[in-house]
Amino acid sequence: MKPVTKITMFSLAMLASAHVNAALVTVEFGAFTGSWVNAVADSGSGQPMTIDNATDNPMLRWGLPSPSTGPQSGYDFASAASFNTTFDTDTGTSDDFQLGTFTHLNNVILSTGASLQSVDLQLSTTVSIDGGTPVDVQFVFNFTHNETSNSSDPCANGAANGVGVNVNGCADIITVSTSQFTDVTTVNGVKYTVNIQGFLVDGLFADRFETVEQSTNQAFIQANISALTEVPVPEPASVAIFGSVLAGFAMMHRRKRQHLRS
Repeated sequence: MKPVTKITMFSLAMLASAHVNAALVTVEFGAFTGSWVNAVADSGSGQPMTIDNATDNPMLRWGLPSPSTGPQSGYDFASAASFNTTFDTDTGTSDDFQLGTFTHLNNVILSTGASLQSVDLQLSTTVSIDGGTPVDVQFVFNFTHNETSNSSDPCANGAANGVGVNVNGCADIITVSTSQFTDVTTVNGVKYTVNIQGFLVDGLFADRFETVEQSTNQAFIQANISALTEVPVPEPASVAIFGSVLAGFAMMHRRKRQHLRS
């Protein structure tokens, strides 16, 4: 488990602990900034290069383009703007929300140059609960990239070359790992976690997708917050207030009796 993930879960848990008695809790995410980090590639010219890291639209480029005047292959990420979501302590989950839009630019690059193997996307934002003090948090996504040979037949996805997604040569394959988000933190007997559901492509969830050669492909990173154990049903506010009033009357009555005896 990466430390940044533990910090994320600890921060959310500490924020939520002050509001466990509310049936609906507003979770506020600040503006996101992203960075491509820890890129690994084959040897050769055209090693991965980052552009505008630590902004809301970080980019990654790699490879020797063919022709040489053409564009490199790359990843773009358009981070989400600040937004609110609602955590329901009765059902133990929040509404689904998007962290941003991922774009793969699958341009033709030479096999003699560098090809991306893996890279991490680090997103930074702030989170606050019901107007509480914002806490800095980070999410880390692990991408693996299969820069396929355009001439293979069958292609890496097992399908024939020249048809379907392989119409322009074998499609590149991208997967994202979400294992680092399995950490949980217990607050008041309830275990909380952040669920990264994966890529949302054409309205369907997928943990990988394939991009046609010489084209771009987009996917939305979808997530939510949930409780892994049953969340206690909160006491209605009217009952709590009525109980406090009764307790106050009882205390006043006891004090009055003590005063009369003295």
